[in-house]
Amino acid sequence: MASRNSPLRRRILKAGAAATAVAGSAWVIPARAAVELKLTHPADTSHPVHIEADKMAKRIAERTNGEVKITLFPNNALGSPVETAQQTRLGAIDMILMNPANIESISKSVGVINIPYQFDGYEHAHRTLDVTARDWITQQLAAAGFAWIANFEWGFRALSNSRRPVNTPDDVKGLKIRVPPELAIKAAFEALGASTQTVAFQEVYLALANKAVDGQDNPVGTTYAAKFFEVQSHIALTRHIYASIMFAANPRSWQGKLNDAQRKIVIEEATTAGAAARKGVRDLEEDFLARMQKAGVAVTRPDVAPFREKMAPAYEVLRKNLGDDTWNAWAKLVAAARG
Repeated sequence: MASRNSPLRRRILKAGAAATAVAGSAWVIPARAAVELKLTHPADTSHPVHIEADKMAKRIAERTNGEVKITLFPNNALGSPVETAQQTRLGAIDMILMNPANIESISKSVGVINIPYQFDGYEHAHRTLDVTARDWITQQLAAAGFAWIANFEWGFRALSNSRRPVNTPDDVKGLKIRVPPELAIKAAFEALGASTQTVAFQEVYLALANKAVDGQDNPVGTTYAAKFFEVQSHIALTRHIYASIMFAANPRSWQGKLNDAQRKIVIEEATTAGAAARKGVRDLEEDFLARMQKAGVAVTRPDVAPFREKMAPAYEVLRKNLGDDTWNAWAKLVAAARG
């Protein structure tokens, strides 16, 4: 038998201690590090898009046991929509809620979503984006450097101005309208006989107040949230363009930072959030209009058919910009959703 201080006894004791340590550590499972993602969007914090995106982030954190944490940066906190789209594409930002027009410089094809008067209503727009054109849009965004996740929305755009009520296309003639840097909106108003002026969103209120422009177009919720109605006397539900907002991610963040199970949860919760945001936009539209009317704004609801009939010059400009193949392929998807 080995003595108390013999080399053999010391080796046996050391080996036993090591075995005990290994056995004990086998029961300790290290916690997985949380994946932290940045999500940028241009909506005000009171807008349904932000509200539902915030709920989505909380549900994702809960369902992944805190392994996926999404931090929201609303109200263009990280830069303009065009700037943040580029940052997302390059990977500086992980996720974005963006208007397809924000990436027209990268991908002309996604501009088809903003073709004036192509959708008969919300349901038609939703069927196109969610069903008949889903695969096509996914491919276009992938080619542009984005992983498409789900659809949210701003809603149909309405025209406000400080000069006169708009009930017919002739009422738009001669108005000086502020437009964002989006070809479809510019082409639509010029087809109606208005003159257009590009003004950055953060400068629109002052431009309206100083009469540098007569009016502007935005979804009703945006016009209300930005308080443009304070310096406008008329708003017309011209519904000239359906403004979608798409939830997309940088492909490297999407594939490299999340596993299959996590991506599945994000898709499910994003789809739920997108549907809720869409409902919120429509439910609040009449409420916002009532509030603006109470503030003294006159609301008109023109028949859109005569406006659509005036779009031939706009369609010519957009078709030339998009190309015949893209125009025709998209037209079939829109028609299929109508059927």
